[in-house]
Amino acid sequence: MSDADLYKETTQLRVDRGIFGIQEVRSDDQLLTPAWLELPMDDTPVRITRGAVRFVSLVGTHRPSVTVEIRRNQSQPAEPGFELIGHGRYQTYSGEARIWTMDGPDLNFSLTPDAEYELNVWRKGGDTARERYDELSGVVHPLIGLEEYLIQFSGGRK
Repeated sequence: MSDADLYKETTQLRVDRGIFGIQEVRSDDQLLTPAWLELPMDDTPVRITRGAVRFVSLVGTHRPSVTVEIRRNQSQPAEPGFELIGHGRYQTYSGEARIWTMDGPDLNFSLTPDAEYELNVWRKGGDTARERYDELSGVVHPLIGLEEYLIQFSGGRK
């Protein structure tokens, strides 16, 4: 982790039906249905709303590597092959964020409450993910390494 990184964590998610999301804990929120599941469904790879983000993978059930970074300033991925698939302003609620799959919460991380971040999302492997998924489905389980995601929050100004 560099001096510019305030937080960096990588996990391998079990993505089902090609979607996962980020959801913040809110005092009025029982999380019966995470807000990211209620965002419009289409081919848009990243949908951002206050306190939630929805990601759409190019393939169905698989295990991508997902890295979350919280940084002072934006930066490009150090590793080649990543493409920017989403960016925008992200407004927090409580700052108590979690990456969610259809199975529930996976990775917890903290953002500044009631702050605004610049959110950039990069994906690696998307150009060949569908072809490799079709080739390996039914032959290899679980499907690992088809995609990698880098989710980067920068700024955090109130």
